[in-house]
Amino acid sequence: MAGQVQGKVALVTGAASGIGRQVALLLAKEGALVVVSDVSDVGGQETVQLIKAAGAEATFVRCDVSQPQEIEKLLDTVVATYGKLDCAVNNAGIAGASAPTADYPLESWNKVLAINLTAPWLCMKYEIPHMLKQGKGAIVNMASILGTTSFATSSAYVAAKHGLIGATKTAALEYSRQGIRIN
Repeated sequence: MAGQVQGKVALVTGAASGIGRQVALLLAKEGALVVVSDVSDVGGQETVQLIKAAGAEATFVRCDVSQPQEIEKLLDTVVATYGKLDCAVNNAGIAGASAPTADYPLESWNKVLAINLTAPWLCMKYEIPHMLKQGKGAIVNMASILGTTSFATSSAYVAAKHGLIGATKTAALEYSRQGIRIN
């Protein structure tokens, strides 16, 4: 029996470990051709090997999602390799520093927002045009319970995840009538 995404091309960022790795493995199990992406070459290659050991196909593409040009290159590589992009899971993220708001380091604030908010937005910016050409696609942006509530000493993470939920809802409204589901 074919899986739910049999023959689909799926991209997963932050797929070298944790939730991203598990998502990549599940997509592969369901029949997707998986592009594994992360800043960790070792972890990314391990995820690819786990997928291949299970009899599925995967490719690793290193990408630092804090760098817009690397995201654009990642999407170009996905389409050049497989001819399309059917689904994307924008999962890469970091926790950042832990400090009260007045003591929170600006450098950490900027890094957390760059990776947890700007990067998924940029991923959508480059994923959506490919999906529009196909007339369909699906994007999942990983948020957190902290995108709907707050937590002391995590101001940047909470702000980024709240923003990501808002950006995701906006993109979903903009592209749902064009065949792209964004959650």
